Amino acid sequence: MPLSIAALIEQNAGAVEKRENILADDVYTFRLRELPQLLDEIDVVVMQSGAGADSCLAIECNNSAPSALLALALMRAGRSFILAPPSVTENDLKPVPRFCSHRIVVSSPNACLRSADATSPPANCLRVEANPFYNGKPTATEKLFLRTSGSMGVSKIVVHSHARVLGTARNAVEKYGFTAESRVSIPVPLAHSYGFTAGFLPAVIAGASIDLQDKTNVVRYLDHERRFRPDIVFATPSLCEMLLTGFRKPRTQYHAFVTSGQRIGEELFRTFDQMVGGRLINQYGSTEMSATAACDFGDTLDKRATEIGRPMSGVELRLEPRGDGLDPGTGGELYCSHPWGFEGYVDEDGEWIAIAAADGWYRTGDIAVKTTGGSMIVTGRADASVNRSGYLVMLSDIERIVERLDGVGEVAVVAGKKETERGQSIAVFCVLRSGVALDGTQVRRRCVGLMPPYAIPDEVRIVTELPLLESGKLNRRALEAMAG
Repeated sequence: MPLSIAALIEQNAGAVEKRENILADDVYTFRLRELPQLLDEIDVVVMQSGAGADSCLAIECNNSAPSALLALALMRAGRSFILAPPSVTENDLKPVPRFCSHRIVVSSPNACLRSADATSPPANCLRVEANPFYNGKPTATEKLFLRTSGSMGVSKIVVHSHARVLGTARNAVEKYGFTAESRVSIPVPLAHSYGFTAGFLPAVIAGASIDLQDKTNVVRYLDHERRFRPDIVFATPSLCEMLLTGFRKPRTQYHAFVTSGQRIGEELFRTFDQMVGGRLINQYGSTEMSATAACDFGDTLDKRATEIGRPMSGVELRLEPRGDGLDPGTGGELYCSHPWGFEGYVDEDGEWIAIAAADGWYRTGDIAVKTTGGSMIVTGRADASVNRSGYLVMLSDIERIVERLDGVGEVAVVAGKKETERGQSIAVFCVLRSGVALDGTQVRRRCVGLMPPYAIPDEVRIVTELPLLESGKLNRRALEAMAG
């Protein structure tokens, strides 16, 4: 039977080959042998807050060792909690769900350092506040609540159990080859499923060394890379794009460089893969299903750049007809059955909105096609399409065509607000490659002949960067507001 998180922490603290491994951020460095004592000190802070054992806690979680230890302490104690990104300022706190009795704010490591000495325990970085809007609703124990990214404008609260996220984490250990010798760098938010379930918890299970980076940029990443020498990294496509400006020569130390959050362009994938020694893997998943599928390291570059790869252990994928009357050869809707998937959605009061399907199959909302080898290529979202001149146009199809144009880097396509004689308008936003001088009209002209006349975008805008959500996913609502 798999070990509990409490047993794993004790095992890592006592194992000769693991106990001197570290959990570090910009300020703190802790040995795994120290973790049981540190978690005991955090338990005291939580108990003194007056939060009942059956109440949920809202954790404002930055990418720091104190945040990571707090999450481990709550899991070890069987407490229910929701992970949330930090508020912008202490005077502008984000709303807390009404089913949470308390909010725990984790100060940044540098702020802790200014308020105390460098040896201060992580417990000193925690500030516990009662939620004035708490509805008194008890919560089942051992639940983890995560918010979806809300890239399409609506963020949901997803319910997982501690056992399920640990099951997904064990899949990631198997898939990416975590060991006690691994040095895992996590510059993506712990407050999201990708950073916490696919990156952090697998490293904890393996007893690996962990490096947490908060609000990383090229300079900060290169500094961490030099000091920590990671061999497994969890990143976003936008971070990979940034790092290309800082990587002067290919790296040889990486065992796995994993991306997720949104589709990574083929050209960027190929260029970056060369810089990390052919170890780039694009993970497919969601907040509901977490880590679902990924290619293997031995797969060809073409396969890794275009396909979602093989399902994780126990996961099944299937396609259903799209129901839009198009040729089935253009793909179907992707459904996923996951042994460690979510339990359902709740509202801000903790009331169930929907329970996961009884048959275990989850509608991902993605459109995919099956390759001759049995893998899948995700081609777009079922709800990301417009009707133009009687034809259904997938916005992702336009993205793939435009991003192949010379000089074009990142691309995002959204439906505009206006109606044209062909139907709903289409707006394209492009980030150009360094040193390229193009305007929107020139890019639009290049689309002629590459796509049907009814699919040619009405508007092409050149931007310096695409707006992103805190999770690293594209903020499509922001682009829709800019269109037209």
